[in-house]
Amino acid sequence: MKLIIMFTCYVLLASSGLILFKLGSTNNNLTLNIFGLSINYSIKMILGLMCYGFSFILWMLIVSKMNLTIAMPLSVAIVNTLVVVGSCLVLKEKITPIQGIGIFIVILGVCIMTWGKK
Repeated sequence: MKLIIMFTCYVLLASSGLILFKLGSTNNNLTLNIFGLSINYSIKMILGLMCYGFSFILWMLIVSKMNLTIAMPLSVAIVNTLVVVGSCLVLKEKITPIQGIGIFIVILGVCIMTWGKK
């Protein structure tokens, strides 16, 4: 049960981190100058990077406790699917019929791959 909670948190943090980073990349209202390099960023970008960073820490814990042959395809499928759905809802991007079919195939493939595994 603990592993399922960690995996769920990982998936939510990774997908929301990517969406927040994208949201923040459109309005860079803060500037950081380091060694002559000017880096423009926003609060949303920083939140996205933090979410993504925390998801990486969770990923290291998950990989140490779960079969990689199950964890990797499952995480990629769920994160990518949530990013597409989140982009549609938050960023107002359109999901084409081909993308919808692709999402269905990916989820079906992961279900087939993990069928019967513990």
